[in-house]
Amino acid sequence: MGADRPQLVVDLQRTLMRAVAEFGDDPAFTAHKSRVLATAAALDYVLMLVSGSAGARIPADDAERAIREGIVRGVDDLIAVARAVAVIGSPAACAFARRSAKTLLAITRAEDLANDERTFALIALANP
Repeated sequence: MGADRPQLVVDLQRTLMRAVAEFGDDPAFTAHKSRVLATAAALDYVLMLVSGSAGARIPADDAERAIREGIVRGVDDLIAVARAVAVIGSPAACAFARRSAKTLLAITRAEDLANDERTFALIALANP
């Protein structure tokens, strides 16, 4: 993945945090808020691993597994959150869903995470 991988993690984390900032008090979002915050925090560790700044020697296989699991969790949580936000139906919510779909598409392609469920979810998010 190289230099692009840290940026993908930052984009994922930033989008999750933007969801909290913009929609965290909406009833459609509140059920997701705690998990989103936890996932965003866990992505800090993933970012340290992908950038090589973890500060500890971690076997490459273990680091790659942690990176993969963290990114998968972030992608799946962002899909769930973007769906919840899209239900709000406001112009801002619809715009967030569309932007999230673009971010998610880039990440799922780069990390080879596409499957039928994620693909259909991204199609729905791109067209709220």
